[in-house]
Amino acid sequence: MVNQFQTFRLGPNTTPKIVKWTIITTLALSFFSLVFNALFTQVLAIPSPQYLLSLTTWGIHKFFIWQFLSYLFIQPVDATGISMTLILHIFFDLYLLWAIGSSIVQARGEKQFIGLYFGGALFVGLAAYLSLFLFNSALPFAGATTSIYILLIGWAFLFPEANIMLFLMLPVRAKWLVFGLIGVNLFLDLSNGNFLSFFVTFAAMLYGYFYSILSWEILSPFYRLHEMEKKMIYFKRKMQSHFRKVVDIEIQPSKVYDFKTGKAIIQDNEFMDACLDKIHAKGRKSLTLRERFRMWRISRKKN
Repeated sequence: MVNQFQTFRLGPNTTPKIVKWTIITTLALSFFSLVFNALFTQVLAIPSPQYLLSLTTWGIHKFFIWQFLSYLFIQPVDATGISMTLILHIFFDLYLLWAIGSSIVQARGEKQFIGLYFGGALFVGLAAYLSLFLFNSALPFAGATTSIYILLIGWAFLFPEANIMLFLMLPVRAKWLVFGLIGVNLFLDLSNGNFLSFFVTFAAMLYGYFYSILSWEILSPFYRLHEMEKKMIYFKRKMQSHFRKVVDIEIQPSKVYDFKTGKAIIQDNEFMDACLDKIHAKGRKSLTLRERFRMWRISRKKN
């Protein structure tokens, strides 16, 4: 764990496997789609990997469902093709993915990284498709930048007071740098009329914010929002408790009772016999949701 009041070093000592393979896959698919773009379109006369893997309304309407995630591994290109600016953009995104992603894995584990990065990519992909559809745009949407924003928000929740040397001279708190960067980006997109970028960046910010609060149960770095965030966490715990009471039959089998004797049934065979008697006497519709679910679990176990 990184001490929040120490200067944060962008560069982990070890790279987790999930981060390493994400970087390798992004590099491989990005350069494959860029290098073979002309071959596919001009020689083979078929849509390029760039277009097949980027998120487009054309692709989704043809049920290319993979585009909701594959866009994450493809870099957006313009008519000029590969340029030094594009290469630097790829390098900067992957550097942040390596540094911030590794820190999140070390602090919260691989599953939380997957939920934050890939879950966020899916959420942003859905928001991007809705934006493209509403604006009737045929442009492809691609790139990992919005998911990098989500990682940065999660990292700012974990280490809000960490110092980053801006321009190698000015120490800036992580919370101000991250949210300031995203805020400036939103302002520029809105003022320039780049509504697609505005909506997907806003969706990324929402996902990172709510994921950090609801999944990690961490309050944001902004004290004025703490009361609202505590209520959100309380409501989430309440819903979890209610859900467990409904479906967690294996953990609390004593909550299921014999409808004749009123005694708790723990053994599977006794439970199945009681349910069959109930079906014979009152019909299948008389079974509760909990009873049906447990019968299904027992049948699955035996099969």
